[in-house]
This record gives sequence, structure tokens and C-alpha cells, in this order.
Amino acid sequence: MGFSYVVAVAVLLSSSLIFFGIIYSDYVHTDQELSTAQQNSNELAYEYSHSSVNVSSYTAVAVSGGYNFTVTFDNTGSVTLDLNRSSLLVNGTLTNFTYRSQYLFPLGNDSISFIAPSSQVSMEMVFNTGYEKFAEVKA
Repeated sequence: MGFSYVVAVAVLLSSSLIFFGIIYSDYVHTDQELSTAQQNSNELAYEYSHSSVNVSSYTAVAVSGGYNFTVTFDNTGSVTLDLNRSSLLVNGTLTNFTYRSQYLFPLGNDSISFIAPSSQVSMEMVFNTGYEKFAEVKA
């Protein structure tokens, strides 16, 4: 009887150690992922709060099939905006656009060009930081 009791205690103890080892490793992994997610969230919040863009000018030229708009933005914020990772909505529709340089640096300006079917459009530029700039442009 003593032998089976000792074996039972050893089996229970070893299985408990294995169980708690698995739980602990999952806890450490989850804690690291939460920490990384919080850090990414803080970086995005910082970038968003330090983003500011103004529309300084725009032009419209009639082309076949619509109008070619060129809109110039001034980055008055303190973070660099990536135009390659930004989106343009024209009258609520996602629209392709071209840009002169990929990055819009702080205190710098850059222009984008896009083609729209009408001479008056509502455009919204959504930058990679989540900052949005809305403008009504017309020929």
C-alpha cells in the first residue's frame, strides 16, 4: 500500500508541475503580446495626435472622361506621413491617386493627383496615422 501511495503522489506532483509549466508559458506569451499591442496602440495614438495637414491649393484640368485634380497638402504636424499607405475617398468611393514623393515630411508639402468624373467633388484623404483631411474641390 505504501508503494502505490508514493507512486500516486509522484504522478500527481509531476502532472501538476507539467500543467503549471504550460499555464505559465502561455501566460508569459500572452503578457508579451499584450505589451506589444499596447506599445503599438500608444505609438498610433501619438502619431495621430501629432498629425495635422492643410490643403494649401488645388487645380482642376478637364480631360477626356472627367477632370484631373491636383491637390497640394502642407504637413503642419510633427510626424512624417506615408502617402503610399494612405487612402483617398472621392465622393465616398475609394480612388487611386498619384503623388510626387512617398513621404510628406513635417513642415513640408506635396501634391497628389487623381481623376474624377465631375467638376466638383468631396474628397477625404486618410493618412497612414489615421488622420483624415476633408475638402471640397471644384473646377
